Amino acid sequence: MLTKAAKNEVVAHYSGVFKANPSVVLVEYKGLTVKELEGLRSNLKDADAELKIVKNTLLKIAAKDTEIEQIADLMSGPTAIAVCENDPSAAAKVFVKSVKDHPLLKIKGGVVEGNIVGADEITALSKLPSRPEMISQLLGILSSPVSNFLGTLTQMQTRLLYALEAVKDTKKDS
Repeated sequence: MLTKAAKNEVVAHYSGVFKANPSVVLVEYKGLTVKELEGLRSNLKDADAELKIVKNTLLKIAAKDTEIEQIADLMSGPTAIAVCENDPSAAAKVFVKSVKDHPLLKIKGGVVEGNIVGADEITALSKLPSRPEMISQLLGILSSPVSNFLGTLTQMQTRLLYALEAVKDTKKDS
């Protein structure tokens, strides 16, 4: 059992985290073994997210006056909270894969970049490419016209050289 000071510390910590507007996913972990939870934590850590089990009442107190307060009704029963500050699609991919591996794990919902999402939206989010993949796709799209333009210029230069060579050959023959 936590002391009052420890509870205040937990509330202060999560209040600060929630005010920073991270992406948050709530899951029900009932029936999972400690080993399975540790595996899930490890996978989420690789995705730059953190999974914690915190008393629901403390989370509700910490969520007051933040966007997370909108999903306070999901904070009931055995709930674990995953906080992701960078790439929410990477964390969503971990959860969707884990639900397939461990059917007892249930995604309740969450807040992703200020929007309330349910389990279906988190599943849809997991199908999106990660942020680095999207950036590389965007750079590819942006560099494509430049590459095509340079190719066209090179092609025109080559054609001009062939034309000059042909004129030179006709003058030699005459």
